[in-house]
Amino acid sequence: MADDNSAFLRELTSLLRPEFDVVATAADGKTALELIRRYKPDVGLLDLGMPVLNGIEISRELAKCPDSPPVVICSVETDYEVVDVARQAGAVAYVCKIRVHKDLIVALKAALPRQALGVTRFNSLAHL
Repeated sequence: MADDNSAFLRELTSLLRPEFDVVATAADGKTALELIRRYKPDVGLLDLGMPVLNGIEISRELAKCPDSPPVVICSVETDYEVVDVARQAGAVAYVCKIRVHKDLIVALKAALPRQALGVTRFNSLAHL
């Protein structure tokens, strides 16, 4: 999980811990990419706008490797063009930060590789 806003990152960690194991957090995109490659999480949660590498750039990089985890992008942006860019970059879901308490857990569960749930993996974008 990566976000350059430390308070929001703590809030997300608290929100997710009851249902998910948060294996690592990062405050910038370069560190996030390194942690994803090291820990190989089931799903990556990335802020759209971070220093060094943003969520779109990380998604593009991860999309080059077939064994990379699915990525969920989280942002304050509500523009459909941004959502489309995230999808084209390889993100499987996009959650607006103003709806994070309602939509994030649903989006992460939907993004989990289906083999973790005992069925074939899917690759689609959910705009929540």
